[in-house]
Amino acid sequence: MDKIIKIIENPYPIYIGEINAFDFEQFQQIIKAFSQVIIIVDEHTKLYCLPKLMSIPSFRSMKIIEISSGEASKSIHKSIEIWETFTEMNLDRNSLIVNLGGGVISDLGGFVATVFKRGLHYINIPTTLLAMIDASIGGKTGVNYKGFKNQLGIFADPEVVFIDPSFLETLPTRELLSGFAEIIKHALIMDDVLWNMILQIKPEKVLDNSEIIKRAVYVKSNIVNTDPLEKDIRKILNFGHTIAHAIESFSLANDKNPLLHGEAVAIGLICETYISVKKNGFDENQAEIIYKYIRNLFPLYKINPQTIPEIIDIIKQDKKNKNKKLNFTLLTEIGKSLINNDCDENLITESIIFYTNFH
Repeated sequence: MDKIIKIIENPYPIYIGEINAFDFEQFQQIIKAFSQVIIIVDEHTKLYCLPKLMSIPSFRSMKIIEISSGEASKSIHKSIEIWETFTEMNLDRNSLIVNLGGGVISDLGGFVATVFKRGLHYINIPTTLLAMIDASIGGKTGVNYKGFKNQLGIFADPEVVFIDPSFLETLPTRELLSGFAEIIKHALIMDDVLWNMILQIKPEKVLDNSEIIKRAVYVKSNIVNTDPLEKDIRKILNFGHTIAHAIESFSLANDKNPLLHGEAVAIGLICETYISVKKNGFDENQAEIIYKYIRNLFPLYKINPQTIPEIIDIIKQDKKNKNKKLNFTLLTEIGKSLINNDCDENLITESIIFYTNFH
């Protein structure tokens, strides 16, 4: 890919391609309008991605804030540390925050920018597959709190998103697969063509097929543009995530090597597909294809049946729940989904046991 193209215009532009091939003259004029520009990185993006960004004249004089990689940084405590740094830097409301990283940096960077002095400007330059097709798009910002995923946050759109697939070359296979789980979800909820495309390739070959990334971006952006505040159709993006967020939170609290977000999503996709079969009559043959496809990509995460009540207790804290009813998005067929399904604890337990036994 030798040039950068605009693939979405509203409510903010999304570009895909080699970021240093973009004509930054116009963007440089925008940057000059900001009083200060800060880049947020972690140790990996500082080493592997920042040099490419700093080769662009518009970015060379920017200040850097480095955080540690991983979900542990996505916290109110880290937010406070960053706000203290913002204060020391004397940032005003005309400052720009550049989030160079994966989903943690997109969520955290957008959150600290949006809250500080009631709102700084920010842009996202995602460097992981998960961030490119999901976390950097849609204006969801936030941090984890008290062991629960994304408990604190606010909707706030970035100024622009730049997606440079060449950054994926810096990822280990585990990180690439983690992001691929979100592409699977995008396909299952809304794009049967995308589902058929990904069935034909190995996930690591996504680097050679930018069309898959583009289609996944279109799915996410079209949904969030229709329903920016998640009042209706945007809830379909939660498919697989109700159980996934609970298992991810459980893993973060109990495992020395916790699940990555996409690894938890893969588990959630199997469990919630199972629930879709039992509750919505989703086709069992199609479900079997989904189970086997995901099983072949991701290793088994062993869940002790005795810990399932603890996982369900975490699900009870999910933001989508209403009137103490556990709220799920479920599939009706490949490429179609249904929001606002109530689900009882017994069926959730059954789905988690099914996941463990299916492997």
